[in-house]
Amino acid sequence: MQNLQQNPDLKARAIAVARLIKGLERKGVADDESIKSAFKNLSIDDVKNISKPTTKIVNFKKIAAWVMSAAAVLILAFGLRIFYVNSSYEKIAAEYENVFPFSSKTPSHGGDDNMDKVVDNLINNVLQDKDLKTTIESLNQIFDKSQEENFNECTNYFAVSGWYLSLAHLKNHDPEKAKSVLEKLAKNSDDNPAVSEKAKEVLEKLK
Repeated sequence: MQNLQQNPDLKARAIAVARLIKGLERKGVADDESIKSAFKNLSIDDVKNISKPTTKIVNFKKIAAWVMSAAAVLILAFGLRIFYVNSSYEKIAAEYENVFPFSSKTPSHGGDDNMDKVVDNLINNVLQDKDLKTTIESLNQIFDKSQEENFNECTNYFAVSGWYLSLAHLKNHDPEKAKSVLEKLAKNSDDNPAVSEKAKEVLEKLK
């Protein structure tokens, strides 16, 4: 990941490979349809001719070697694609993690000193990619509670918990959950216009 961010040539090659894989996938789907069509057009006589025993000697070692090579290429290709997609999510998270400098150095998040400390620790975990699973669970609890009708200790933490929860989901390679949180933030334009606009911006990038 660090090499990709610091080496433009490596990044360009990774993108090129990802595009190649997408092209191969489209070609594969087209070929599958052609094969299906060919089978549908076979007559009974054609099937009988194809199924006749052959006297040719099959070199199973060569076939096995070819299959293994092909499988290795496919695994590498799809692995690179997953790597590129996941790195894209992490890149978006990194790009937006400092847009709103929520921290103990800035004015209080919601007026509760204890909650401020809890939220600060969770933010630092997201920024440092630390304990993402437990951090997501904690942020999710705060975010859910902030949306309850009755005022509570989490009410004023809707924007900050939601923002960093969405970034944590992206860093955890879970764009669908990130979108769900961002959509709620985007709708809250009256109370948090700045966060709402940035949420819409990130959602656009995730399309």
